[in-house]
Amino acid sequence: MTTQRAGTSQLLIAAAGSVVGLNGTFFRSDITIINYRTDAQTVRLNWLPQGTTGTGIAPVDITINAMSGISNEDFVTNALHQSGLGSILVTAITPDGQFDSLGKLHATSRIWSNQPGLSSGTVSQTFPIISVNDINSTRLLVLGQRRDDRFRTNVGIINLDSQAQTFQVTVQADARTELSTVTVQPLSMVQVALTGPAANNLQIGVTNVSTGFQTSRYVVYGSSVDNVTGDSWSSLGYIPP
Repeated sequence: MTTQRAGTSQLLIAAAGSVVGLNGTFFRSDITIINYRTDAQTVRLNWLPQGTTGTGIAPVDITINAMSGISNEDFVTNALHQSGLGSILVTAITPDGQFDSLGKLHATSRIWSNQPGLSSGTVSQTFPIISVNDINSTRLLVLGQRRDDRFRTNVGIINLDSQAQTFQVTVQADARTELSTVTVQPLSMVQVALTGPAANNLQIGVTNVSTGFQTSRYVVYGSSVDNVTGDSWSSLGYIPP
């Protein structure tokens, strides 16, 4: 589910954006995409926005030269011409627009902001890149996040299916259990804030509880952010043993 794979035809960047944050932060995505083929590769970029389906958003096609790459520190704005928070589906395609099974793509991504109140110096968090071939989710767990007067925590759910899906989010917060339900539209993502009393040992579980068809094509992450500096860290959901 969370294995990084260099040289694959389709990748998911779980969280990316160009979006105003809290306490004077403005987060952008610094993204690099590499083509490991010895031929030029056409790449299709699909924007999966937060809170609304991405099925009607036109993709952006780019060409990456052989054994080369592209990089941009504000990728969502400059390459996708989008704003806000979302996910990015990166797909190798043939010149006539079909899926290219010979693609050998890799990518890196970090979300960053200038430190609040300063014109220089940055804070950031990296997100591991996921090969879509490795996504086969059941119940996913996220560990390592924190919620107190210093840090706030968000949970993101990305739905790669063509139908809306409903998920139950279960948070074990020390001795408490918190439950909520989130519906994620087709080809989109939702990031929700985990509000509540302080808890140093958050265990976050996300399960697809859709009635009827339940897809396994979803990804979950947790993100904790320092309330003062904007410094942050993230964890991808994993399938427990």
